[in-house]
Amino acid sequence: FQNFLQDKLTGDNFEWDNYFWLWRILYLPYTIGMFCFVPIVVFLDSIFRRSDILFVAPQKKKKIHRQMKKETEKDYEQGLEMSTIQEGTKDQSSQVSLMQIDEGRMFSYFRKIIHRPIFRMIVYHFLELMFLVSLAFHIIDPYDAPGKAEWHTYDIITYFCMFNYLIEDVLDLLRNPKKFFISFWSKYSLFCHALFVIGSIMACYGFYHEEDDERANLSGNHIINVGSTFVSIAARLEFLRTLRWILLQRTLGPVVVCIIRVLNDAFHIFLLFLIIYIAFAIGTFSMFKPFGFEQNNGTFTLKESDLTRISGTFLGMMWRILDPGEPDMASVYRNSTGELSLQFSHGMGLVNWAIYQFTIVILLTNILIAMMNTTYTKVYERADLEWKYSKSYYQAYFLSTFTRMPPPFRMLYYFAKLFRFLKRKGHCCRGCDCCCEDQPNREERNKERETKCKVYMKLLQKLVRTKQHSDYENCIQDDFRDLRQDMQNFINDKLKNVKKENDELKNLMNKMLNKLE
Repeated sequence: FQNFLQDKLTGDNFEWDNYFWLWRILYLPYTIGMFCFVPIVVFLDSIFRRSDILFVAPQKKKKIHRQMKKETEKDYEQGLEMSTIQEGTKDQSSQVSLMQIDEGRMFSYFRKIIHRPIFRMIVYHFLELMFLVSLAFHIIDPYDAPGKAEWHTYDIITYFCMFNYLIEDVLDLLRNPKKFFISFWSKYSLFCHALFVIGSIMACYGFYHEEDDERANLSGNHIINVGSTFVSIAARLEFLRTLRWILLQRTLGPVVVCIIRVLNDAFHIFLLFLIIYIAFAIGTFSMFKPFGFEQNNGTFTLKESDLTRISGTFLGMMWRILDPGEPDMASVYRNSTGELSLQFSHGMGLVNWAIYQFTIVILLTNILIAMMNTTYTKVYERADLEWKYSKSYYQAYFLSTFTRMPPPFRMLYYFAKLFRFLKRKGHCCRGCDCCCEDQPNREERNKERETKCKVYMKLLQKLVRTKQHSDYENCIQDDFRDLRQDMQNFINDKLKNVKKENDELKNLMNKMLNKLE
């Protein structure tokens, strides 16, 4: 399957694995340079031609041309009983159809590189890298003047790209919801881009009503600061999304897969921590709340007043997972003598504080570590298989039709698709045979596709049965090998015992003979 996928990615007559490393490096700037002309070629093809350069592969184009040429020659040789004028008209229309299918060298060359998945893989990652550079400039904002809200080129590029990425995530979700939620990276990307867009809208709305950029003087709950915080978090997540690129690398790819699997365990433990944290925080606050009231002649007092406030209780108990201890936070002292009070309600506060830290720091933390070790061991045992699956899933994304124009140029793909639809349904289909490839042979193609699917499923079932049979035989052989080893060990032990008993018997017989003599 890896070889099959590699052939699909590189295309026909393009042996990427046989290229010297220097040629591979030189191919990268060549690909970027050629892509600069692709939007222009697609636009010209959509307006002035058949708008099929993104949708019809070179192999299919040649097949259509050969088929139409064969049909034209067949009609010409049949010599049907028609008038000379009608025959001339038919020959002329056939020639027009063939002329419409033929294309020049330029469009033929760009059709070939557009339908090569490795070409759009390189372009996709290059555009994403340029977007990250623009995002870095947007966050750092080196030309930002103090107290002024200004727009720069990198800000516009960042917002434009981010909105395009969000639209693509939503469209991917609508295309196939089940497949979308299977992938961790799809959900991650949607959350990241949605958070950035929401934060950007909030920040822009706030700046629209503010004259200058004085966020340091505004409240932390101001819409500008809230939106800017969302943008900062989204930018961090966007840079972390580059970890997916490492899936293409054999050494570090399995490590990324292990990290993702381990994060699932951390998420489940976090849900348990959240429940325990809220339960203990509410109980602790209710126990120490009376010590927060202002009293002139109080008999008892809490040494630290953090647990007498809601915010202090939740913050103090949250940070205990990283810094356990601090018994003074839950210690009640007698004002007159300054001694620690261990009366029932006061002592139960310390017990509650100890039980919480024991549950969080010892139980949950060690359970999380054990789950992570188990998951990491399981994944690492089949790391190569897990890595190949994740890498293939990522590479298969670039085999889809809509990836032939990577974002933020994806809108040009929908533009070409609209023009193709209009030309197929409009005047182009009335007087010529330009859409003949979709009319007479549709049933044959469907039957051929169904036949190939059946053959593929049979082959897949055969491979699975063969693998199961091989594993079963290996399992039986291993069991026999273990049984043989156990029998040999048992026999050896028995032989040693028999030999020992024989030696003892010989010694006794020798002693008896000596006594008789």
